Amino acid sequence: MLSRTFVSGISHRGFLTTTRFLTTTQVVGHDSSARAVFGSDAWRYDKGAFKAWVSAAAKKGSHEEKQMYGWLALSFGDVDIDKDGFIDAHEFDALLEKVAALPRRFGLAPSWREEYNNDKAARTKARQAMFDSIDGDAGHAKRGKIAMAQFLQFAHDHIVKKAVTLDNDSEATRVAFRHIEDYTKEQYVAYLREAIADPSSTAGVTLYNYLLTIFVEADEDCRGQLNFEEFDKLVDLAAKTPRYFKLAPDSRDVVARRAMFDEMDSTKEGVVTFRKFLRFTRVHIKAKLAAL
Repeated sequence: MLSRTFVSGISHRGFLTTTRFLTTTQVVGHDSSARAVFGSDAWRYDKGAFKAWVSAAAKKGSHEEKQMYGWLALSFGDVDIDKDGFIDAHEFDALLEKVAALPRRFGLAPSWREEYNNDKAARTKARQAMFDSIDGDAGHAKRGKIAMAQFLQFAHDHIVKKAVTLDNDSEATRVAFRHIEDYTKEQYVAYLREAIADPSSTAGVTLYNYLLTIFVEADEDCRGQLNFEEFDKLVDLAAKTPRYFKLAPDSRDVVARRAMFDEMDSTKEGVVTFRKFLRFTRVHIKAKLAAL
């Protein structure tokens, strides 16, 4: 259901405003480089800011509500293939996947494979049932299609329900890497262990997104691959979270970084791709955790 694929599991121990989240991003030191790449909408890349944004968006008349409306409306338009202002059941399925991608980015909603046990027929059946519940709502005759206002009401109802469940205990220890000051060293280490043990887990998805965003921040040439100078910047970004808990040295070892870069650059092209960085980082974290 949309309540799972859209905002499932969105919670935080104690509601913090978007302003607070942006401020704590500065504490860890990511803010300037992240904003240079992603702009001021931290909810697009920052798990903590996303949760605060959803909570604020549930409040009538808020700035975040307007942002949410714009995002949902444009998402609706993107899947409206024939541009007639309506979407059919097939387009509705595509729309749910599109909007679910954002909370999934932070490990806050399951993939459709997880939700429907990798059964495409079960997904189609469930999505059709949701579509049918919207088509012909409020006493209107069914017509095999839904308008944007109908989808917006459907989405809003679920957002409001989820926004009041922000104190979910299961989410309280799930680390937002850009806001590690909200967690203990033990929670941070335990979350890394979960992420490395199962890359498809909530922790694994969160770590993946974090590593992807800092890779993009370091990619000055916007090529999807880094030279050594850009990689050096990436290591500085990646080191900020373990340094917070004194799990990484404060000094910069250029020789060690060069060795890491050369190990990842197996084809000797003078660049490192995200895939190679991701693989190397997982192995590196696993070794560090074993040594603790």
